[in-house]
Amino acid sequence: MNLTPRGCSSIGGELASYMEECRNRTMGMFSSYGYNPFNPAEFQLLEGVMKNLPRKRRERVIVVSSPFGEPCCMRADLTLSALSYMALHHAPEEFPLRLCYADRVFSAPKPPKANLEDTQVGIELLGWEGLGSDVEVAAILLKALDSLGLTESVIVLGDASIASGVFPNLPAGFSGKLVEYLQEGSYYDYTRAVDSVDGVSDADRRILRELPRLKGSIDILGEAEEILGSRMPLHPLREICGSLDALGYGRRVRIDLGFTRDLGYYCGPIFNVYATGDGGLLGGGGRYAGVLSDVRFSCQAVGFGLSLRELAMARHPEARPARVMIWSGSLPPSAALGYAADLAERGVSFEISWNPDDLESRNFAASRGCGLWVNLQDDYALDMAVGTRTKPEAIGGPRRCQ
Repeated sequence: MNLTPRGCSSIGGELASYMEECRNRTMGMFSSYGYNPFNPAEFQLLEGVMKNLPRKRRERVIVVSSPFGEPCCMRADLTLSALSYMALHHAPEEFPLRLCYADRVFSAPKPPKANLEDTQVGIELLGWEGLGSDVEVAAILLKALDSLGLTESVIVLGDASIASGVFPNLPAGFSGKLVEYLQEGSYYDYTRAVDSVDGVSDADRRILRELPRLKGSIDILGEAEEILGSRMPLHPLREICGSLDALGYGRRVRIDLGFTRDLGYYCGPIFNVYATGDGGLLGGGGRYAGVLSDVRFSCQAVGFGLSLRELAMARHPEARPARVMIWSGSLPPSAALGYAADLAERGVSFEISWNPDDLESRNFAASRGCGLWVNLQDDYALDMAVGTRTKPEAIGGPRRCQ
């Protein structure tokens, strides 16, 4: 019987275990930095979502109706949920506010993708206007990736204020088209559009032409400053890069001044993060302000969201103790459960076999991929690969129950 509709995923097995590990490690780290866990509602009121999400995102919301007749959508954005919660439960004098989350978001898939759901883990920091908050969020992000073994991950920095500084000078509706070209990586169409538009000054046209090319290491900022001049200062990116370099992350920082997002939502430094320099996208974030006035906050915020599934698939598995199958034979169940408690305290993964036959239990352990089969009745642990025996105490400590 299949209960999973098209576009949805029921995840189990090893991938589910890795996702749970990524969730626990990242959420634990966020909490240690003062970010409070947040569990959002599954539905969001449609009016607020349609008013605050960028246009492209609005086109992909999944509309539903609540049992009370309210127009809703499946949770389309975790940031909106976090801001709504903070507006309802906190006053501005309580700033700064820090929240972390790990939950699902839903949207109609954009080809070639087919999934309409993803689990994201991330943080939101509301109420600090200075660059310290940008550095804090970026540093926590990289530290979280390090904890998952993703030490070759790369953060690509841009600044939404660069595009917003020059695009308003363009004819109505034209800036949105340029943003779409940049987001899609359609640089040929972007360049043609820039060259063909009328009513643009030579200085603005030159900046527009150069934006997609200004990418690379931190050193590219020097060239960018000569091209952009004082109209669009790059000192925020310099400060962030300098701080990340001082923390030991300099080699993992890239600059892309052609990297942009929908105008009117993000208002400062933005970033994407990749598993490696040429690896898959894990997520992104940045500084935003476009939705805060609608939740009575006259300030800015910064945050990020990462795909938990992409993290799990990209992580570097650590060497783990061999999975153990526990068999107690004719001993009472308390013997197996007492020994299991010792293994659990030591972080050893195990299963308990209640099969009365020792041979069937060993075969079951082999089919489960267990590295060790522990016979509590006869007091030995069998290495399934080489057939050698050791004492159960050498694996998980002495049995507590006999």
